Amino acid sequence: MRLPCRLVLFASALAMLLPRGGWAADTGSRSPATQEAAAEFPARLFGLGTQEVGMVVGYGFPIRIGGTRDEELREIQYIYAAPQWGIGITHPIGGDSWWRGNFELVLEGTFIGNFEPKGGVAVGLTGLIRYNFLPDWKVIPFLEVGGGLLYVDMDFKKRSDGLNFAPQAGLGLRYFISDRTAITGEWRFHHISNADTKLPNFGINSSLFLIGISIVLK
Repeated sequence: MRLPCRLVLFASALAMLLPRGGWAADTGSRSPATQEAAAEFPARLFGLGTQEVGMVVGYGFPIRIGGTRDEELREIQYIYAAPQWGIGITHPIGGDSWWRGNFELVLEGTFIGNFEPKGGVAVGLTGLIRYNFLPDWKVIPFLEVGGGLLYVDMDFKKRSDGLNFAPQAGLGLRYFISDRTAITGEWRFHHISNADTKLPNFGINSSLFLIGISIVLK
């Protein structure tokens, strides 16, 4: 078989192995709109009215600076679990700047299970305002601040059970593992007290680490 015939057969076989559309489908054949949408994933998922559901779990331990004055409260350790629901309350802002993002309202059903230095629980509802940074990456960082209402049953000597407040603030990120599903990680400064509505009222300041999963709804 002459060399030109062999080259033709080889080229034909190679063409059959390539995806339909050949190399052009992976380079310049996509429309500008398609290329722009791909470049903006997952940032394009976030905007006014976008809903998100998820779940976070984590671990909290005391911060001894600026609060948690009682020695018993300085030993507190707890687990934290919360289903989450969020909704975008603004369109993306910031144009092409590094801080481009949108604001989101997040509600959590809060459960705290204390296990050191003694057992106890707290349940309630937390509301957060979250700012999502929207770079052209798979990672979406965010900042958040808010507070919650907790019903506390922990039986510590220097603080009162019953209705308490839980102001908090932190930062985190989402890493998208599919078109709409992300693994989340967060750190928060978390405070529990009753604003002196009942004495004693030694506050609990803690460092709270959370991991979870979130799904952006259509």
